[in-house]
Amino acid sequence: MTNFSVLLSVYKKENPVYLEKSLKSIFNQTLTPNEVFLIKDGELTNELNAVINSFKSKFSYFKVYGYKKNMGVGYALDFGLKKCNNEIIFRCDSDDINFLNRFELQLEFMLKNNYAIVGSNIEEFYENPGDLKRLRKVPNRNSDIQKNKFIRNPFNHMTVVFKKSIMIKCGGYIDMPGYEDYYLWVRVLKNYCGFNFNRPLVYARVGNDMINRRRGYSFFKKEIAFQSIIYNQNYTNLLIFLRNFFLRAIPRFFPIKLLEFIYSFFLRR
Repeated sequence: MTNFSVLLSVYKKENPVYLEKSLKSIFNQTLTPNEVFLIKDGELTNELNAVINSFKSKFSYFKVYGYKKNMGVGYALDFGLKKCNNEIIFRCDSDDINFLNRFELQLEFMLKNNYAIVGSNIEEFYENPGDLKRLRKVPNRNSDIQKNKFIRNPFNHMTVVFKKSIMIKCGGYIDMPGYEDYYLWVRVLKNYCGFNFNRPLVYARVGNDMINRRRGYSFFKKEIAFQSIIYNQNYTNLLIFLRNFFLRAIPRFFPIKLLEFIYSFFLRR
């Protein structure tokens, strides 16, 4: 049996009930990892620590690391990436719920095919899985992923499994608020291939202010910073930069109702 790792991070503002459900969906899989790494991104609340300690007492392969100051998800995941001992690493989020056979399906596929990253669609939910009946789809085949990688993020981050050696070779996670994963995929896909299951393998929790958090001047600046970096590093050209300025950055100022329509029509089904 091939060993594999699971990597997730948590910080103090997260919900302990959501964390508990997420961890249950990791430890109750049909195929069990031999190590689960949780990175505490700064000091946590007593409630979060209580959840973490309850799982540590039950599972010897649950490893918890951290540091006192909150450094952001990019730093946390790169910290954890380097600690994982296996080549194959599954990413999970601390508030999402994994399908029961997610690890089994993706690991089998990774072992049979030559991909650096394998992800899937997600099914979004608000309070209970299935209550929104809404999918966030991503390109399936590598050719479609490569074709569309500068239009939108080609992977749902909480669904991916990847090869550690390739991620490290491409620089790992780099601090870039809101775009840590996207920036990594851009670098990886320059020389390697990716794939997405054309089905959901993770129930992804969405808050009622999710879209609002992705608009406004603050997120506009983050979008411009990301587009400028991949342009200056010659991943894109001026035409792509200008297209994304108008299609990805400017809409950050749109009214929330218009953004909801754009998200639902173009990204979700």
